[in-house]
Amino acid sequence: MLRADTQLILDAFTTRQHLRPHQPIGQVLPSIVDEVGCCPNAIAQAMEWLHIDPAMAIGRLRRTELMQLSRSIQRFWRNASLRATASAQ
Repeated sequence: MLRADTQLILDAFTTRQHLRPHQPIGQVLPSIVDEVGCCPNAIAQAMEWLHIDPAMAIGRLRRTELMQLSRSIQRFWRNASLRATASAQ
């Protein structure tokens, strides 16, 4: 598993926002998983927690919303990783 920080996730979202602003965020997420290597479950939890509609175009999200989403993904991912490590020990 790659260790990504919030900035890497935010940069990936920002790139997608500029390249394809009309693409739904739900279609962007698999490419973020592939590029950054983060957990798809962490992304799903963050989307649900922030109440972001997967059908919303990524270009409609503000910078602050992308920052919140990136931080949430990283936090949920880190927590899942810590739980997995603790249960393995």
